[in-house]
Amino acid sequence: MGLMDIFKGAGAEIKGAANIDEYVELEVEEGTSAQVPTGKLVKVCKLKGFADVDMGARELTAGNVVILDIKPLAERSMNELRHAIDEIKDLTVSMGGDIAGLSEYHLILTPPGMRIERTMETKRKEFEATLDRIRQKKLAQ
Repeated sequence: MGLMDIFKGAGAEIKGAANIDEYVELEVEEGTSAQVPTGKLVKVCKLKGFADVDMGARELTAGNVVILDIKPLAERSMNELRHAIDEIKDLTVSMGGDIAGLSEYHLILTPPGMRIERTMETKRKEFEATLDRIRQKKLAQ
């Protein structure tokens, strides 16, 4: 189940992937009721190398949800990607968090005490299927 499927299930109508250039940054005027959250955040991080595994672990320890873009490392080294994902998976699970594939090149990591809703069988199959798709694309290049 991808991110687009989640929105479709919520009743929103999605007509295709939008171009990132079509989005506009909105500014919040001072004095409005909108406030900066002081709690947990959703962080988007890029996995460029094995050293970036620590970055994800730090964010999880702080209680943040991490959306991890693995494409930079997937395009560079499948072997290093496999080792990095194994390490991230071990760290996330040992902390009491959860990990799942959002799309071909994106993973979601949750902090301790937060779970991603799905069965364990689905979790294992989706994770391995995502890695297999990445490997196949890399071999085809």
